[in-house]
Amino acid sequence: MADSIQDTEESPTFGEGFWGPGAVGAVLFLIAAPVHLLVPHQISVAIAAVTLALIGGAYIGFGATANSPKRFLAELAVAALFAATALAGLLWAPLALPVGFAAHAAWDLLHHNRVFGAPVPRWYIPFCVVFELLAAAFLFVLYVP
Repeated sequence: MADSIQDTEESPTFGEGFWGPGAVGAVLFLIAAPVHLLVPHQISVAIAAVTLALIGGAYIGFGATANSPKRFLAELAVAALFAATALAGLLWAPLALPVGFAAHAAWDLLHHNRVFGAPVPRWYIPFCVVFELLAAAFLFVLYVP
């Protein structure tokens, strides 16, 4: 019996290796990024903040499925930090948002080989890392005064 999401044969994949899901993350970024160029600055910041908070919150679900209170609480605490970063970016410092996206990519990579945290589907990490690093770079350039 599999002990995690990552071990199940039914775990969905978007392709082999890193670049299958990574390519999907890149395409999603290319679809989402132009919106930030079409809306006023504050709307762009709000969209980025909500996106960061939602991405951070995904790990709450992964923690809940880990059947470990310690892992769940760790994922919940880190999700709260990403939500706080999103709020700080929304209210005070928009540059906190690209920093938050880059930090979340690092958080994803810590989960890649089960270095830390709850198990996640194999496709999720490369998908998310590529999207987040592209978003971090794009938003940094967009929000630098």
